Amino acid sequence: MKIIQAFIIILIWSIPIFSIRKAYKKMKYEEKRDVKNELKNLSFLLLVFTCIGFQVFITGNISEIKLLQHIGVGLVFIGFVSGCVGTFRQRHFKKGIGLMLAGAVGAVIYLL
Repeated sequence: MKIIQAFIIILIWSIPIFSIRKAYKKMKYEEKRDVKNELKNLSFLLLVFTCIGFQVFITGNISEIKLLQHIGVGLVFIGFVSGCVGTFRQRHFKKGIGLMLAGAVGAVIYLL
């Protein structure tokens, strides 16, 4: 059973990394420059926090390590809160409220 868990965890982390790397190599110079500029954007970094948080949480669930689960949930929470603040600053109130509701529902589900 541990071998299957390790294999799934390796897939969870390796598939996105290799997919992103392959897509980046296929891009033209201008597209690569645009990606580099986008990586410096704060809202993109908050999305990365959320995605990595989900991966850490799933890794914690599979490996049955509670600390990884809590760290993953913390990263997702930071991503949602920062996303809410960013959307309210951009005057997108409906989107911000939707993010807040999604974060609250996720927190309630996690705490149950």
